[in-house]
Amino acid sequence: KSKEHPFDVILVWKFSRFARNQEESIVYKAMLQKSGVEVISVSEPAIEGPFGSLVERIIEWMDEYYSIRLSGEVIRGMTEKALRGGYNSQPPMGYKMNKETGIPEIYEPEAAIVRKIITEYTDGKGFLDVARTLNTLGYRTRKGNPFEQRTVRYVLENPFYAGKIRWNRQNPSDHTIKDVSECIIVDGVHEPLITQEEYNHLQELIYARTRP
Repeated sequence: KSKEHPFDVILVWKFSRFARNQEESIVYKAMLQKSGVEVISVSEPAIEGPFGSLVERIIEWMDEYYSIRLSGEVIRGMTEKALRGGYNSQPPMGYKMNKETGIPEIYEPEAAIVRKIITEYTDGKGFLDVARTLNTLGYRTRKGNPFEQRTVRYVLENPFYAGKIRWNRQNPSDHTIKDVSECIIVDGVHEPLITQEEYNHLQELIYARTRP
């Protein structure tokens, strides 16, 4: 949008690659046009004349509709897989996926950290104190980052360690955490790190220490 902008044309393979939806596409294209920048689709060339913009809008609407349909089908398929006890995502810290069986297996170098988290919290430390202890001992997350309060809590609240599979935990639009009643939690076939009784006890401790 600067006066001396470096580009006059933005090339995209399809108009659907330019913005997430038609509303954003119209807004951003209007802003660019005021600055003399044109958006052109390589595979969907717009026709010349008064109907060119109309055809472009129809193409964008069809792409958005297809994307919504596809997203719905993917979510439906993954939900059905989760309900059958299938694994849709990478297993959490303490496990690694067996590529031959498709079943997560305990990965001891990480599992030792998970057990340390559970032990420290059960002994009376809070989320932040547990994270500080892990960082002092030189432990790091799977991505190589220091432990934080939220990462410790995620481990303690994850039913995966009790042999369960949890699906549909976050809202896809803003990544906020859904209520437990909206999640899918079913029995998995992987080996648990803790018993269901131990997991339930952890949840009772978390509730007692963090309730308003």
